[in-house]
Amino acid sequence: MNKLTEEVIDFKTFEKIVFSIMCKVACELIQLSLWTWDRIVMARRDRNEYYCIGSRKSTIKTIMGEVEYKRRYYRKHSGGYVFLLDEMIGLQKDYGLVSENFAEHIVAECSEKSFRKAANSISSLTGQAISAMGAWGVVKRFGEKLESQEDLLEELDRKGVVGQLGNLFCKVLFGEFDDVWLSRQKEKRRKKGESSDDGQKKPGMKPMHVGTAYTGWEQEKDGSYKSVDKFAYASYGDTTGFVSKYEMLLRQRFDMDGVEQRLINGDGESWIKTAAEGCDAILQLDPYHRSQAVIKAIRDRNDRKAVFDAIKESDVDKVLGTISAIADKTNDEDLRKTVLELYTYFFNNRDSLLTWKERGIELPSPPEGQDYRTLGIQETSNCELITSRMKGNKASWSVDGANTMGKILCYRGTIGIDTVLGILQEPPLAQSLEDPLSAARAPLYDGKGYEGRHADMPFEQAFKTNGREAIRNIFRQKPLADLRFI
Repeated sequence: MNKLTEEVIDFKTFEKIVFSIMCKVACELIQLSLWTWDRIVMARRDRNEYYCIGSRKSTIKTIMGEVEYKRRYYRKHSGGYVFLLDEMIGLQKDYGLVSENFAEHIVAECSEKSFRKAANSISSLTGQAISAMGAWGVVKRFGEKLESQEDLLEELDRKGVVGQLGNLFCKVLFGEFDDVWLSRQKEKRRKKGESSDDGQKKPGMKPMHVGTAYTGWEQEKDGSYKSVDKFAYASYGDTTGFVSKYEMLLRQRFDMDGVEQRLINGDGESWIKTAAEGCDAILQLDPYHRSQAVIKAIRDRNDRKAVFDAIKESDVDKVLGTISAIADKTNDEDLRKTVLELYTYFFNNRDSLLTWKERGIELPSPPEGQDYRTLGIQETSNCELITSRMKGNKASWSVDGANTMGKILCYRGTIGIDTVLGILQEPPLAQSLEDPLSAARAPLYDGKGYEGRHADMPFEQAFKTNGREAIRNIFRQKPLADLRFI
């Protein structure tokens, strides 16, 4: 038995060896496929438009590893140069030397953990090694792609085209706004800090606006409730720009013409009031912030109870009168100042102090299986979507970095990133080559090359291994020229 264990490796090591071998085999298959496809492209191209002037080598990073390939370089009769193979199958279009599958895997990992930890995880679980800065570079380009799709949505919105993110119908649309304070990068900015729209300032921090919308609640099997058709958006920038982008996205997600009533929940900041007025919505002060403000300002339990009882009676004047009376009888100057700050907070938000239920507002009947409850999911939503990733481990962000990650986290956690990336994608360049591929214009044999179906079988003269034989069997099952990559 001892002799056996000395000669046989453990399964963990064996698994890693097999994984490494299969990744190499997969890279060879991709390399051969690209080589053959390039020959097909050359044979089928429109010779009057594309003139081959040579070939160039390149490398693409995939989930299996790096694949080095060579493809032909063409000069266009109409002007410019192009790698037809890259254009036809989308290589190096959006993420440079990183494949789309690998880029999406990187973004998914970076959405859950730091760039350094994500890079280590990716390097250990795929056939490709990547650094923390390399991972950030991919995430940055992914964010640029999301930005271009948002620009496309804005253009469609101006033309009156809606529903590109779904066309959900609802009579009542609930919304919530809040700020998430994030640490800033660079020492000089950390010392300076930035102010919110209400003048609030935190050293080294910058507030990111977050907006959430949903159509109601449905009850889970365990008795808890979850929001339905949830959508979230986050970004830095001025209030006007944020609200404009948020409202545009809502029009692309929901059938806003069918919405009879909108309710917005917030913590009382002025920019939230402006946003609510702009969309003709009923604004209410967040119940959680309202209760926390009372608890922090008033220490005596009986006084607290008096304030909460007045709130339950839905009597705003009584609430303000009770707080004023508590301030008058308080001898400690510091405590009195705190109570007066509570009074000012409630007075400035007296029109939205009560929830829609406490005001007795009637709403249209909810859809079957749903319920209308008191708003107040924003704090939990912020934690699930943003803060758990962007505020953990003392993370600090640049403006561009925070904008990119904020959008990715919101889209990924609500409607899905694919929903945004799938907006009216432009047809691949290959479709423009289908016309020249007629029998009259594209003979089976080319003077300088030949089609993939007439190419030699891969590894014809090479030493046969199990992996290479597997690749040959794949090519035997279906002629490569018949593959629908164009």
